Amino acid sequence: MKFAERRGLMTATPSAFYSFTELAIRWEYAPSKVVDAAILGQLRVVTGIPPVDCDRQRIGGLVQVNIADVLVMFRRVGPSERVACLRRIAPYEGGDWIYITDPTEGIQICSSDLLVPGQDVQRYEDERGLLRRSAHSAGATPRYDWDAMYAWLFKRINDYGVPESQAALVGEVQDWFVRNSRSGKVPEDSTIRKRILMIWRLLSRGR
Repeated sequence: MKFAERRGLMTATPSAFYSFTELAIRWEYAPSKVVDAAILGQLRVVTGIPPVDCDRQRIGGLVQVNIADVLVMFRRVGPSERVACLRRIAPYEGGDWIYITDPTEGIQICSSDLLVPGQDVQRYEDERGLLRRSAHSAGATPRYDWDAMYAWLFKRINDYGVPESQAALVGEVQDWFVRNSRSGKVPEDSTIRKRILMIWRLLSRGR
């Protein structure tokens, strides 16, 4: 299946949820631009939590997160925090922000715990015409299968964590292409480095 066809399918049948990293890659955005969209209310941000008390209510499961409350995990300058304390939430379906009263210290979450609903992603893309550019190259065959590499990379990081250096990550990606390239062609180090730069910057924050 061609790259453009896969992109078309991805638009027609979106995932239920996307991580910030997935959206940065999908839209070729800097991670900070995805955060900006959430701050401006253009994207809802949700996470899953165990049941907590909010005064007389007990709430658990999927809830909305106000991204402004956890910006310490997304600093523009200097290292970001690995975790943040969530002290208020809103129902997933929408409603007023309510404060967590028990546990009194709130709930600790990681940036990887934050997700954007697929329906919000679809609306955001439709309003801005994102991904439509792929239709112009529907007949083109990609030189390298970047989509398959990204899928492998997400699983590799999920299973084994982030490599110690960007150079190590570039090396692993190049090794993947060596093992999986049908044509025998492998992208140069500089090309790989450009492709994974946003991923590395996001995942290596606070290390």
